[in-house]
Amino acid sequence: MNPEAKICRNCKNGFTIESEDFAFYEKIEVPPPTFCPDCRLQRRMLFRNERTFYKRTCDLCGKDIISSYAPEYTGPVYCQKCWWSDKWDPYSYGRDFDFSRPFFEQFKELFREAPVINIMNDDTVASTNCEYSYDWGFSKNIYLCTDGWYDENCLYSKYLCYDKDVMDSFYVNHSELVYELISSNKCARSKFLTLCFDCHDCVLGYDLRGCSNCAMCVGLRNKQYCILNRQYSKEEYFKKLGELHLDDRASLEKHKSEFHEFVLRFPRKYAYNLKSVECVGNMVTESRKSKDCFYAAGLENCRFLLEIDQAKECYDCNNTGKPELCYECVTPDNSRGNRFSIFCWKCMSAEYSNNCHSCNNVFGSTGLKHTSYAILNKRYSKESFDKLKDKIVEHMKKTDERGEFFPAALSPFAYDESAALEWFPLTESAARAKGYSWRGEKTRDYSITKKPSELPDNIMEVDDSILKEVIGCAHEGACGEKCTTAFRVVPAELELYRKFNVPIPALCPNCRYYARLRMRDPAKLWHRHCACVGVTSENRIYKNTAAHFHGDTHCPNEFETSYAPERPEIVYCESCYNSEIV
Repeated sequence: MNPEAKICRNCKNGFTIESEDFAFYEKIEVPPPTFCPDCRLQRRMLFRNERTFYKRTCDLCGKDIISSYAPEYTGPVYCQKCWWSDKWDPYSYGRDFDFSRPFFEQFKELFREAPVINIMNDDTVASTNCEYSYDWGFSKNIYLCTDGWYDENCLYSKYLCYDKDVMDSFYVNHSELVYELISSNKCARSKFLTLCFDCHDCVLGYDLRGCSNCAMCVGLRNKQYCILNRQYSKEEYFKKLGELHLDDRASLEKHKSEFHEFVLRFPRKYAYNLKSVECVGNMVTESRKSKDCFYAAGLENCRFLLEIDQAKECYDCNNTGKPELCYECVTPDNSRGNRFSIFCWKCMSAEYSNNCHSCNNVFGSTGLKHTSYAILNKRYSKESFDKLKDKIVEHMKKTDERGEFFPAALSPFAYDESAALEWFPLTESAARAKGYSWRGEKTRDYSITKKPSELPDNIMEVDDSILKEVIGCAHEGACGEKCTTAFRVVPAELELYRKFNVPIPALCPNCRYYARLRMRDPAKLWHRHCACVGVTSENRIYKNTAAHFHGDTHCPNEFETSYAPERPEIVYCESCYNSEIV
């Protein structure tokens, strides 16, 4: 089929369905989407509460638990051990399908009656000491982190895979003993790096590869002993590094600000897609033939994916690993053929289902484990299942539900609790105007025992008594970024600060988290021209160091990039960038 222009049913903006998209939808037997890609992602993110946790009790054993579900949530919430046990029967909630009513209405009733896991992780099942983590698996000692697996000793971070001793970071893989890293891979003993790969013993770096012992450097390759891109001997380097006093709070903040300005003086590549072929997006590594994908690795023939570790022939999936032939799913880990489903792991053809695991052919079900051929939590023979499912699909076409993900009204989370807020920020009034619920921040009245101004400037001045202090956040709740106004330092955190040799932060974990979000690039693309105009950049800030293929004229190359046109960065095409950096 030819490409087709559409108007989004939700935002009313235009979007295009390409020829290859139609082929994919036909292959998995779903109609083309009526929502644009952004609205589809926003709708799915409404079903993830990654960072707003509550204290409540398990509705089965009565144990005190930490939960993503607020105390006002009326459905049963079970702790990990109870939910995964055989102490309750998910089939007892089964029911017949009522063809006089819409499907989503019936699924909502089932979803609100069947037990849910207190928080999506595998603590006590495949992980240890990961109680305060969300969407985490196969790990040990994870605290207030979101979205990762195969990690150890990590705190206050998002999207980590195969790491150890990581804190305050975003999208970091295969790294160890690192602090405040953004979109970096295979790094060690480093801190305050962005877009750095295969680096160790580096501090305040941007776009470094294969570097060691470099400080405040940009765009270097396989260098040692450099500061502000200037080469030093080993002895000179350590002498100059000591003079920077990066272990001192005031000096560190001063040099961070200076480094931010320094970075803006250099060109950057329009997209950082590494070891990838025929890929369009940003931060896509070791992938092929994938478009509109972000923060992903190991993709093949995919589109509209976000935060993915390996996927094949998938569209519109987020926060997952190793899915195949999945569409419009939230976290279909290790699954094949899932459609319109949420947290269905190790499944084959889980459709319009939630929190089903190791299942085969389940439709409109929730909380099932190791079963096949179930609809609304009621089991059928294969023949009866196929017949009834086909009939329900035809019914959903008539009710205009077929091909649509779960509507926002079915989410158990308010907009400001959900991950949608981070990727699609809205004010309370704007969210309510769009029909979303809003919980609002609770009033906090902590007894602060140490003001941020009273914190020692150097971690060497901090003893274990800091663990007893209630530290005031420097934002004092005025930033509008879910500031907790106060925080404590936990033992594992203090141990890492000492290893990193960084001062105790003056901001609470939430404020630090939102500061990192401002440093990551959005999951969105803009069409732009290369900013190289011959011997300089368009803004005349950067002077080229090499001859480019287009000579003294403006580079003719165009591209899709996550850098919006109004941003201050100098954005070059791959050819111009390689001429200057590689």
